[in-house]
Amino acid sequence: MEEHRLPKFDYYLDESDPDIVILRRQDCSFAAAFSASGATREGIVEAAKEDYGQLVEAYAARQGHEEEDTQEGQASAQSS
Repeated sequence: MEEHRLPKFDYYLDESDPDIVILRRQDCSFAAAFSASGATREGIVEAAKEDYGQLVEAYAARQGHEEEDTQEGQASAQSS
Protein backbone atom coordinates (compact mmCIF):
# COMPACT_ATOMS: atom_id res chain seq x y z
CA MET A 1 0.00 0.00 0.00
CA GLU A 2 1.33 3.40 -0.97
CA GLU A 3 1.90 5.85 1.87
CA HIS A 4 0.52 9.36 1.44
CA ARG A 5 2.15 12.02 3.56
CA LEU A 6 0.41 15.28 4.25
CA PRO A 7 2.31 18.43 3.41
CA LYS A 8 3.96 20.22 6.32
CA PHE A 9 3.50 23.93 6.64
CA ASP A 10 5.08 26.15 9.24
CA TYR A 11 3.53 29.51 10.03
CA TYR A 12 4.96 32.70 11.42
CA LEU A 13 3.70 36.16 12.28
CA ASP A 14 4.81 39.16 10.23
CA GLU A 15 4.58 42.14 12.56
CA SER A 16 6.43 44.60 10.34
CA ASP A 17 3.36 46.87 10.18
CA PRO A 18 2.39 48.29 13.61
CA ASP A 19 -1.33 48.16 12.72
CA ILE A 20 -1.59 44.73 11.07
CA VAL A 21 -0.36 41.27 12.03
CA ILE A 22 -0.02 38.93 9.05
CA LEU A 23 0.00 35.16 9.39
CA ARG A 24 2.36 33.78 6.76
CA ARG A 25 3.38 30.30 5.63
CA GLN A 26 7.03 29.23 5.61
CA ASP A 27 7.30 30.28 1.95
CA CYS A 28 6.26 33.84 2.95
CA SER A 29 2.84 33.47 1.29
CA PHE A 30 -0.17 35.11 2.93
CA ALA A 31 -2.50 33.03 5.12
CA ALA A 32 -4.48 35.61 7.14
CA ALA A 33 -4.38 39.17 8.49
CA PHE A 34 -5.45 40.62 11.81
CA SER A 35 -5.75 44.02 13.40
CA ALA A 36 -2.70 44.34 15.67
CA SER A 37 -4.90 45.66 18.47
CA GLY A 38 -7.52 42.91 18.14
CA ALA A 39 -5.42 39.83 17.33
CA THR A 40 -5.73 37.01 19.82
CA ARG A 41 -3.68 33.85 20.12
CA GLU A 42 -6.84 31.76 19.69
CA GLY A 43 -7.86 33.64 16.54
CA ILE A 44 -4.43 33.23 15.00
CA VAL A 45 -4.32 29.51 15.83
CA GLU A 46 -7.81 29.04 14.36
CA ALA A 47 -6.81 30.86 11.16
CA ALA A 48 -3.71 28.66 10.83
CA LYS A 49 -5.83 25.51 11.31
CA GLU A 50 -8.36 26.64 8.69
CA ASP A 51 -5.62 27.55 6.23
CA TYR A 52 -3.85 24.24 6.77
CA GLY A 53 -7.13 22.36 6.26
CA GLN A 54 -7.67 24.12 2.92
CA LEU A 55 -4.11 23.31 1.85
CA VAL A 56 -4.55 19.64 2.77
CA GLU A 57 -7.82 19.47 0.80
CA ALA A 58 -6.14 21.00 -2.25
CA TYR A 59 -3.21 18.59 -1.87
CA ALA A 60 -5.54 15.59 -1.58
CA ALA A 61 -7.51 16.70 -4.65
CA ARG A 62 -4.30 17.09 -6.63
CA GLN A 63 -3.11 13.64 -5.51
CA GLY A 64 -6.47 12.17 -6.53
CA HIS A 65 -6.21 13.71 -10.00
CA GLU A 66 -2.65 12.41 -10.39
CA GLU A 67 -3.78 8.90 -9.40
CA GLU A 68 -6.72 9.09 -11.84
CA ASP A 69 -4.37 10.19 -14.63
CA THR A 70 -1.99 7.33 -13.82
CA GLN A 71 -4.83 4.78 -13.80
CA GLU A 72 -6.23 6.13 -17.07
CA GLY A 73 -2.78 5.97 -18.63
CA GLN A 74 -2.32 2.36 -17.48
CA ALA A 75 -5.78 1.39 -18.78
CA SER A 76 -5.02 2.98 -22.18
CA ALA A 77 -1.69 1.18 -22.38
CA GLN A 78 -3.32 -2.16 -21.55
CA SER A 79 -6.08 -1.75 -24.16
CA SER A 80 -3.59 -0.87 -26.91
